[in-house]
Amino acid sequence: MRRLLAALAFAAIVATALIVTLRGGDEPGVVPALAVTRMDGDGEYQLSQLADAEAPTLLWFWAPWCTVCNGEAPKIERLAQDGLSVVAIGGRDELANAPAFVERHGLTTPTLLFDETMQVWEHYRIPGQPGAILLDRDGRERQRWLGAFDPQLALDAARAL
Repeated sequence: MRRLLAALAFAAIVATALIVTLRGGDEPGVVPALAVTRMDGDGEYQLSQLADAEAPTLLWFWAPWCTVCNGEAPKIERLAQDGLSVVAIGGRDELANAPAFVERHGLTTPTLLFDETMQVWEHYRIPGQPGAILLDRDGRERQRWLGAFDPQLALDAARAL
């Protein structure tokens, strides 16, 4: 009986964690009214503008020291060059470490932001990096990938919207 109760308790904890992780923010379907530092030095980027976007947008969460992020970065650049709107949101480090990452990978096409406060990461409940969220034109989350993923999946999903 103890084993059964322990297994049920464990299953409940895992289910709760998955629901919280996959929910995508405090208010599902609402782009947060948060301002994030632009890496181009042009002030802050208002995420709320994604609630009325011309096209679907991929939010890509990365960290400068992340091995997987370093492998994905060139693919993210190509994805943005292929026409998908990409907002790359760095974090889990200091802003001072981000420009070397951007330069090393030739990231020029995505909108480059850095979230030192982790407010956007927390809103979207990104538990680690990399992570990606596909938003539709109204800023609603349509799909998410946690950890390494094939950027072509994001492009295909965006084209289907």
